[in-house]
Amino acid sequence: MSILITSLQNPLVKSIVKLQQKASERKSTGIFVAEGRREVSLALRNGIKAKKLILCPVLYQPDALYPIDIKDIGKDHIAEVSDPVYRKIAYREGVEGIMLLGKSKALSLEDYQPSETPLIIVLEGVEKPGNLGAILRTTDAAGVEAIFLCDARTDLYNPNAIRASLGCVFSQKIIECSNRQAIDWLAEKGISLYAASPGTPHLHFHADFSKPTAIAFGAEDKGLSDTWLKEAGQVIKIPMRGVIDSLNVSASVAIVTFEAVRQRIIKG
Repeated sequence: MSILITSLQNPLVKSIVKLQQKASERKSTGIFVAEGRREVSLALRNGIKAKKLILCPVLYQPDALYPIDIKDIGKDHIAEVSDPVYRKIAYREGVEGIMLLGKSKALSLEDYQPSETPLIIVLEGVEKPGNLGAILRTTDAAGVEAIFLCDARTDLYNPNAIRASLGCVFSQKIIECSNRQAIDWLAEKGISLYAASPGTPHLHFHADFSKPTAIAFGAEDKGLSDTWLKEAGQVIKIPMRGVIDSLNVSASVAIVTFEAVRQRIIKG
């Protein structure tokens, strides 16, 4: 049994607070924090290496839906903390008494071998962690094969991204690369590229997403850059019937992605 940490001045406590608050700390150490039974379970099941598992004995209750085999982690990698300490280091409300300090995984284009008919979602410059997390929840539900984060303006392991994704940040192939690297790779692999933008007459449900497909979406404020609009085989849009001409990027990704899913189900 590990010693119970009760001091808010404990070095581990201070380290976790920094990781929760600062992207620079997560980047320099390669460590992130995942909170909650579902998130910790998904992280461990998908190969995230546990640097430390934090447990609050008075708060943590096992969940059969999201099993966590604490014995497999090893006692040297487990720390128990008091209720006040856990509430100090927890980022979100509704604490469940368990969090993981995990080693971030970096996946490159060279590591990814696409299937015969991949469906890839490309995100250029998305900057709001909540939007990124919501998108990753959608892409997981849709069975998207890979997500390319191009010229990212937010941290993949931001606590808000992890929370909004419900842990789906751990269950998918997510590749961070530049615009040019992604465009060249897609061309080399013969994958059809579509760009989502309101400035086109072509509606998204007229596109053929049943073939090897990548669909690019832009940042919340600016949309896709000219680079993607020029390189795409076709620019597509979602039909809008109101006074606004665009949707939140997470909503746009959901609508277009599930149109691709619909087409692939029909084609079989």
